[in-house]
Parts: sequence; structure tokens; C-alpha cells
Amino acid sequence: MKPPTRKLRTALVTAAAAGLALVTASGASATPSYSTPSFGSAHRVTTAADGQKFDLRLGAFNTLLPASGGTVDVAGYGYNRAQGIFLAFCVVPAGVAIGHPETYTTLPSPCLGGRESTDGSARRITDTGTGTPGVTLPYQEGGSFLTTLKLKPQIADGVTCGVNGVRCAIVTRADFTATADRSYDQYIPVNFAQ
Repeated sequence: MKPPTRKLRTALVTAAAAGLALVTASGASATPSYSTPSFGSAHRVTTAADGQKFDLRLGAFNTLLPASGGTVDVAGYGYNRAQGIFLAFCVVPAGVAIGHPETYTTLPSPCLGGRESTDGSARRITDTGTGTPGVTLPYQEGGSFLTTLKLKPQIADGVTCGVNGVRCAIVTRADFTATADRSYDQYIPVNFAQ
């Protein structure tokens, strides 16, 4: 995967932040945008163990994909650089109301595999510098990141997005260093054409 240019990264992160600001300014809650099917956003404020607050913003471009799947551009900003995260495509757990972090009590699972740099369906964002090349990426300034995910509707054997009520979303969550920590969970729904 060719890394995005700084100019493109800045543009996407700015667009994600602007989209979130527009939703918030309209008086609506900062939930994923359904009025523009090709753009989704998520926002929450979380507090780390040391009391520091983080204004997490996530944006995804091209969230309405063909039936066979496709590539989505994802930008994040405001994340805690001291905490690594996973960026993945997962089934939304039962009981999760997207846009309402108080309902984010269960680990998102199952998720589309992404351990190989060639499949591009998941990323680990961390400043530790350890991980699989092409899958593990460092945070950028302001706790930001910009990458692409290659998504397909079949998450696992017998689990397909949009079939039998299965909801799927691009997700951030704390990485394996804090698996039980739900404070970094965010969801942006992705839909596939029928």
C-alpha cells in the first residue's frame, strides 16, 4: 500500500473533523452520518486513567460499497498516543446503539481478519513501533492516522453483513494491551449493495 501524502492526510482528517463539527453544530448528536451514504463519522470524548481527556474523532469515506466489497479511506484524530488501538471491520455486538457510547459494553467481534499486510482489512495504530509491517502504523500529530481498509461483506464463516440482521461497522478499540477497555470503541456502519 502506498502511504498517503501529508496533503491528502491533512485533507481527509480535516474533512472528517468538519463533518463531525457540522453534525454537532446542527444540534444533533455526533452520530454516524446517514444523510450522505458515502461518508460516516463517529465522535466521543473519553478520559484516560491519568484523568486526561481525549476528543476522539473518526471519519470514513466510501461507506456504501458494492456487493463484492471495496476500499474505504479512514481518518482518525484526537486519539491517546499512549494507548494503541485496533482499526478493524467487525460485527456490531447486540445491544450496541451506534452513537451512544454508554451501550459500548461488549468487545466488537467477530472481525474481518487482517494480520497480513497484503489483505489490508485491519490495522494496529501505536507508537510502540512493534508489529507487522504494513499492518501496524504509528500515530501522527494530534493522535491522528489515515489509512485504507479493504472490506468484504463476509466477516467469518456463516457471518455476512446485512444477512439475518448482522450489522457491520468500521471499529476502533483499545489494542491487546487493554482488551477490556471499551473507552476507545467507536463505530461507523458500512453497507454493501444487494
